[in-house]
Amino acid sequence: MRSLLLVIIALLFANYKSFGQEDLKKYKIACIAFYNIENLFDTINDPNFNDEEFTPEGSYVWTGEKYWQKISHTSDVISKVGDEYTSGGPVIVGIAEVENETVLKDIVNSKELKASDYGIVHYDCEYSRGVDVGFLYRKEYFKVTDSKTFKLILPTEPEYRTRDILLVNGELDGEKIHVIVNHWPSRRGGEKRSAPNRDEGGRICRTIVDSLYKAEANAKIFIMGDFNDDPVDASISKHLGATGDIANVSENGLYNPQYDLFKKGIGSLAYRDSWNLFDQIIISKPLLGDDKSTYKFNSAKIFNRKFITQKDGKYAGYPFRTFSGETFQNGYSDHFPSYIFIVRNK
Repeated sequence: MRSLLLVIIALLFANYKSFGQEDLKKYKIACIAFYNIENLFDTINDPNFNDEEFTPEGSYVWTGEKYWQKISHTSDVISKVGDEYTSGGPVIVGIAEVENETVLKDIVNSKELKASDYGIVHYDCEYSRGVDVGFLYRKEYFKVTDSKTFKLILPTEPEYRTRDILLVNGELDGEKIHVIVNHWPSRRGGEKRSAPNRDEGGRICRTIVDSLYKAEANAKIFIMGDFNDDPVDASISKHLGATGDIANVSENGLYNPQYDLFKKGIGSLAYRDSWNLFDQIIISKPLLGDDKSTYKFNSAKIFNRKFITQKDGKYAGYPFRTFSGETFQNGYSDHFPSYIFIVRNK
């Protein structure tokens, strides 16, 4: 297991486009990230959702002390993502598995992130467990102009409510961009049996992308999330239409930078000694190319630093999670964050 981890880390750095000193002088660099933070609930029982297990009296014995440790850990990770070339945390962070806006406020007001002055976009959805997606942005760099959510109705369970898809429109350093944040349905009941639900997520996302392209031919779009599928699965490669071949991205097409990472065995979560790369950031064609007069894609990476990695035992090398079953581990998350760098001329 340890040797496998070393190979994965070596492959990751081999794939990564590093910046030299001349590049740092020439380019303005921005980091954009996504992080599934693993069941970040407050400690209060919300009668509208099934969150009783995440209370002091619940099966997870979710106390205030544990909650604030989780807030600190989550904020610490966000503050370090992209710190190879940027500081204070990514300019944009998509979030999954957060209970409400209050929890997001506690994250951005933490000692680790308060100085970065993050804003929040969040909508409560109807998902029975009460966790949603969210959007954090550094006000110094990004301005929100609009936001909305889209329902994802499951073909296999039309009465079941899952997490909404969030669209945020805004300006990054004056450039118009669009961010779609997702947490598609899980593989509950089996991968093949549940696949139509994630295929539907891909179709809805594709509809959003097409509407953005129709309104703006050169739309710069970031589609991020925990897709519960890998880059090669039909929900992403077929129904969303994201390709891993950067040389052959079609007009109004999408490029998936995580495709090459996945092919090299790099993942954002592990199960039974097998890696998946569910956490991805997919981009539209106008973010590709050599003309750096506006922001363009540079590189993709998985944030798998040692401090958020399980160090020993049978899960050595896995993400260091908050809980193992219902046993509190005081870890970080069962997912590694995914992030990309975009650059433009200074």
